[in-house]
Amino acid sequence: MEIVTAGSHITELHRGEILFHQGDPVRGFFFVLRGQMQLSVSTADGAEKVVEIVTVRESFGEAVVFDGLRYPVTATALVGTTLLAVSSKAVLDLLDRDPSFARRLLANMAVRLRRLIRDVEAYSLRSAIQRVVGFLLAEAALVGGTADERVVTLPTRKHVLASRLNIAPETLSRVLRDLSDEGLISVEGRRITLHDVPKLEGRLELAVSSATMPPLDAAG
Repeated sequence: MEIVTAGSHITELHRGEILFHQGDPVRGFFFVLRGQMQLSVSTADGAEKVVEIVTVRESFGEAVVFDGLRYPVTATALVGTTLLAVSSKAVLDLLDRDPSFARRLLANMAVRLRRLIRDVEAYSLRSAIQRVVGFLLAEAALVGGTADERVVTLPTRKHVLASRLNIAPETLSRVLRDLSDEGLISVEGRRITLHDVPKLEGRLELAVSSATMPPLDAAG
């Protein structure tokens, strides 16, 4: 690991500070020691879409180290953030010398790929309310609580989360309000209590069943 130590340094970012822009030359990958990073893409008309929120003990930028070209996203600190920056040269040198490092790097990239596939599935098959419910259940799976009730804290501001889920901020607010009116959740700022986890899970199962059910004229 001496190679990584020699080719790495700590980077401190303030809230809203940009680490790199979409299209900037690749200089390495980054590991989040403290804070949160937003990865986003911009369209020609200036619209921005959040594609990922990277939190503590997660990394980003590994895949593009291999092609050595340009970053496909813009990385912005959502809060005060501390990063370990590892240079492309250090990564490539270590890959040549340490197969175990290569396996760990590939495993991390596989996790990110599975997350991306789940996102594509959600955008394609689920309604806005099902995307929100799916996100809340995924967060709930990471915390303790009873089988029926869990408390989660939104990892970022609601407008950022809305972009992450590919819905409008007002749609996210409406969905949370509707779920509250049904008694399924309670919302206190970014703290959300899920009162009936099985019922929320049932909504996702219904979505998958409806999306995968064959047409009536093809059933016979």
